[in-house]
Formats: sequence, C-alpha cells, structure tokens
Amino acid sequence: MVEEHITAKVYREVLVVPLAARREALALTGAILLIMLLMGIRFFLLSSDIKEVKTLPAYQVKDITLKNQAPILYRSLLSTIADIQDLRDESGKWPTVAELKDEALPPFASNFLPVGLRGFHWTGYIHQGWVDYYGINKDVGSEEKQGSDPLENSFILRIIDLQSTDHPHPHIGRDNDSTTRYTAQVWMNPQSVDYPAAALIAKGWKWLVQPGFTPGGDGEASLVEDAAK
Repeated sequence: MVEEHITAKVYREVLVVPLAARREALALTGAILLIMLLMGIRFFLLSSDIKEVKTLPAYQVKDITLKNQAPILYRSLLSTIADIQDLRDESGKWPTVAELKDEALPPFASNFLPVGLRGFHWTGYIHQGWVDYYGINKDVGSEEKQGSDPLENSFILRIIDLQSTDHPHPHIGRDNDSTTRYTAQVWMNPQSVDYPAAALIAKGWKWLVQPGFTPGGDGEASLVEDAAK
C-alpha cells in the first residue's frame, strides 16, 4: 500500500489595517488646531502693526518708510544732535552751518557723504529758543539730466531748548523741564520745497519717528492745535 503524503500549503493572509478611527480623528483635530494657532498668531501680528500705524498722528511717519539714500541722511542728522547741544552749551549760542562744517559733522560736511547726497545745501535758521537746520538737494535738475535718481526730500533738523519760553510745538518733553534741557526731531518733506515760514505741520512736513516711539508724549498732544496754526 502506497501512502500518499499530501503536503498542505499554508497561506497567511496579511491585512494592512488603516489607523483606527479615533487616531485619525485626533490627528485631524491636531492639524486643524495647529492651522488655527498659526492663523491666530499671524492675525495678531498684522493687527498689532495696523494698530501701531493708526495710533500715529497724521504729522508723524516711521523712519523705516524712508527710501533710497534718505536713511543715510537721516541717520547723519541724528548723529550731530549731541555735538550741536555741546557747542551751544560751550558758546551760549546755536552753532551756524559753517561752524558745523568746521567741526567735520556730516551731513553739513558733505565730503563724508555718498556722492548722491553731496548736492544738499544747508541753511541754519537760528531762533532764541530753537534752531532749524534746513537742507534741500540743489543738484536735483542736473542729476536727473544725467539719468540718476536724485534724493528730492527736504529735511529739517530741529533742536529745541525746553527751558526757553519761546519755542515751537509739538515736541517730546515738558516745557521748562528742570531735568531735560534739549529735545530734537527730524522733519521731512517728500519734495524739494522752500523753508516753511509757518509751522511745519501746516506746510505738510512729517516728523520722522523711530520704532518704539510713543505718540502723544509729554508736551506734545495738547499742543498740536497750536502747531497747526
């Protein structure tokens, strides 16, 4: 008797089971929450920027809006403030533009500036309680003929003696402040314009302020109406 050995082949069935419904729901919920969190952060940042812009008075603009070589000129004006104050304390009078040139202070000493800014002409308007250093680019026409893009903005560096009874507004700092003698600001007009005989605000000039600046500072908000007259 012949025995037949039948070898049975064993087949194993492997099933690939997807994530359980609960795990899928948790993963989807997590992704949605992450998207909502990112959207919330983005909205908060945008709303903060919008709020910051809205809180600035119409006569103030952020210095980060300056274009081309204007930031260089702006920074050079800021760098002269302490020197001008020291010169006035030493001599008892506001220094003239010629004296600032002798002190080699840019932008008044134009040889320290980029070529595109050397066409600026500066005039000092000296008053009892403040001084305005007004500058415009006298070479705008010739630079345009040469095919360049000249800086046409007009600038005023204004330094005010807070202890003087006669000075313009608005400004930061309290009048007759016994602890702070001077306050300074830079104003800008987008075009080459004459020195304003009236207040700067009424003539469309903008006060350049730096990030973190708080509008309506001491001695400013209540005096805007006087400045616009």
